[in-house]
Amino acid sequence: MIVTTSMLKQQYANYSNPLDKIRRDANQGIIFRLNRGLYETDRSTDPYLLAAPILSPSYLSFELALSYYGLIPERVYGITSASLLQRKNRTITNVFGRYEYSDIPPAAFSEGLCYIGEGEYIVKIASKEKAICDSLYKWPVVNSLRDLRELLFDDKRIDEEEFASCDFELMKRLAKLYHRKNLKLLIKLIEKDYSSRES
Repeated sequence: MIVTTSMLKQQYANYSNPLDKIRRDANQGIIFRLNRGLYETDRSTDPYLLAAPILSPSYLSFELALSYYGLIPERVYGITSASLLQRKNRTITNVFGRYEYSDIPPAAFSEGLCYIGEGEYIVKIASKEKAICDSLYKWPVVNSLRDLRELLFDDKRIDEEEFASCDFELMKRLAKLYHRKNLKLLIKLIEKDYSSRES
């Protein structure tokens, strides 16, 4: 269960120094510090479930989502999330793992999300179409369809069969929200190579 310093201070109100009690509990592994003022009480909690509480607003995306949907073959060890108005990439490391956050444009932030979770934890994750768009926003800019195909299918090893199963109407709608060359090229790629498969 996620708890805040404020919640713990109330819980430890009978102690002469509740903050010292919180520090002792953290040092003894009774609670686990996630970020400033935020703790998890259960060490067995799956790390991906903690990404949004650690930095909000955010949702799971980029490499983690691409791996989750089988779009890339690699297992991802960092917890990658899209964030809003942080103005810089942020990395937060704690006992649960390494959490990486990268901004995407506000207009695109709330679109194309799904929900996954376990028990009391429900978290937002990019749909596979949005995970591709988010990633293309973050990846280096390319200048042609040939370069885009190389980036997607060679450099980043996106599975072409999984890519072909995407909802291309949704992907095109999402891509228009980023106002970046990679996403404009993605729309052209869909229209040229996948127009007969669009949902």
